[in-house]
Amino acid sequence: MNKAMLASLILLAGCASATQVKGPNGEPAYLVKCGNAVKSKCASKAHDLCPHGYRTLERQADTYGDSTKVGNMGALEIRADTTTTMLVQCK
Repeated sequence: MNKAMLASLILLAGCASATQVKGPNGEPAYLVKCGNAVKSKCASKAHDLCPHGYRTLERQADTYGDSTKVGNMGALEIRADTTTTMLVQCK
């Protein structure tokens, strides 16, 4: 993997994205998603979308792991990543 591609993946892992959806009460809401356990990125994105404040309707964190064989001893390296998803509604 070249250095530019690796740098792009690292930057994307720390980013937050948002999609406008219909909230449970029928009003517009935002589904905010951020990767690599960067919860502050989710909160920052929600604040950007709702400068007068927001309510968190739901929050979910999904953790997944990856294991790789390293060396000739068969040792495993375990890496866990987390994706946080928040459903917010502007006040």
